[in-house]
Amino acid sequence: MAGPSYDDYLQRLSVLDLLRDAGYVRNRKDGMRYPSFVRLDEKGQRIRGDKFIVTQNGRCCFHPPVQKSYNVISLIKEHPHLFPEYSAGMNLDQLVNKVCCRLLNTPYEEKETVIREAQRELRPFDMKDYRLRRIESGDLESCRPFYPYFKHRAIDLKTQFAFRDSFVLAEKDVPERKGMTVRNLSFPLTVPGGDGSVVGFEERGRAKRDGSAAYKGKAAGSNGSLGLWIASPAGTALKDARRVHVFESAYDAMAYYQLHRDSDKELRRAVFVSTGGNPTRGQMQGLIRTVPKAVFHLCFDNDTAGKQFVENFRNIVREEKPYSDAARKFKDMPGFINADHEKEGAFFKLPEEVQKKYFEIEALSEDLRTGYLCQEDKDELKARISQGYREFNGMVDACIVNVEREIPSEGYKDFNDELIGRDTVKKAVGCDMDGDGAVETEESNEERHRYHR
Repeated sequence: MAGPSYDDYLQRLSVLDLLRDAGYVRNRKDGMRYPSFVRLDEKGQRIRGDKFIVTQNGRCCFHPPVQKSYNVISLIKEHPHLFPEYSAGMNLDQLVNKVCCRLLNTPYEEKETVIREAQRELRPFDMKDYRLRRIESGDLESCRPFYPYFKHRAIDLKTQFAFRDSFVLAEKDVPERKGMTVRNLSFPLTVPGGDGSVVGFEERGRAKRDGSAAYKGKAAGSNGSLGLWIASPAGTALKDARRVHVFESAYDAMAYYQLHRDSDKELRRAVFVSTGGNPTRGQMQGLIRTVPKAVFHLCFDNDTAGKQFVENFRNIVREEKPYSDAARKFKDMPGFINADHEKEGAFFKLPEEVQKKYFEIEALSEDLRTGYLCQEDKDELKARISQGYREFNGMVDACIVNVEREIPSEGYKDFNDELIGRDTVKKAVGCDMDGDGAVETEESNEERHRYHR
């Protein structure tokens, strides 16, 4: 007798069953129209940023801020780590069957045919599966296919050319549907500190004519837990970056550049990073470990989720660099250690090797103060003390991870939202607000239509 099918699972189970099984509880304080389910920590406190909103009478749910709806099947496949049956590399169709059969108290029968079918789904990302188009330097003709993807985002040609080495149009055949191809604006993902190989795409579809949201997501097989879109108009490598601007999407990163490129002349040398959605622990750890001396500008959305992402990043900084707060406090306070009890307290929270280096300098300084040395020996001691202070300050600096928060102007959720808003106002008043010569005229209209053709 055949076992339950996917249709059986969808009819007999709800996402409420799955969420409760995964340890989520109803959050009755949320006050939302739809039920909210959260997880609690060992102290019974809500884990921030981990919430599902249930819709369609328990048949579907989504995980804010991502507006992607999951049913029973897709919830298991896209969040496999929530279920005890899951193990790394496991076939996801097999996982669905095991979880649903357990919840239905039905014997599980492993089917070889199901496993063979699912192997296609688990195939890792491969650039060879795609046909790619790029914007060529100074070639307006090569920009035409990209027009539908950037126009509705108000991202101009100057910005497109600045980032042209960091995005492609990727076209792929769909084997399951003969003759069908999909094409998306694709931002290659790489792993910080890795060999530079592309491990996936952050994808964006064309704007729809009815005004509904265009497709956004990641290519099948992408390593979304570690991979990041990493780009720099000046070609600065991540390991050499002094400034790293981190966003939730590549569109936001390009919009930020366009908004600030004229006022911040050093911005071209910065590195721009997109997490392609909710930042993962692996993505943030990879950044901090690869370029700890950079200043991280966190440009996440100005909403509840974005604020939580900032706090998550700061928490990981504390884990990766536990002496960062003490080192910054020590550096920010003027005077010598023994002149300020608070600074002295910060000093004794620094790593032992840093403290030891300071005491070595103090010992040399004490020798210098004895007065029983010839001038040659004094000069040598002074040189050693100066070198010691340089090494000490470098050790303190190495403990610090600098994090700054940047948000869009008031009234905008993200930087692309702000760019679109400013572009709309500019066209409405018919003036050049940014001094870039982009005045809406009959001539510029004709140029735009020629470009579109």
